[in-house]
Amino acid sequence: MKYLSTLGVIAGGFLLTPPPKAVLSTVIWVVARSHPVVSALVVLAVVSAWRADHD
Repeated sequence: MKYLSTLGVIAGGFLLTPPPKAVLSTVIWVVARSHPVVSALVVLAVVSAWRADHD
């Protein structure tokens, strides 16, 4: 259950303060053309950068 709670916090913070459209389009481009591991790392980096408690 703590995994679901953590995902909820990350997703909630991401949805309340979304990154700029340029960042999202770059992430989509990288995910479409990269190895799955690289894609996962890029997505995790963007999500962690835009958490709600991040200053």
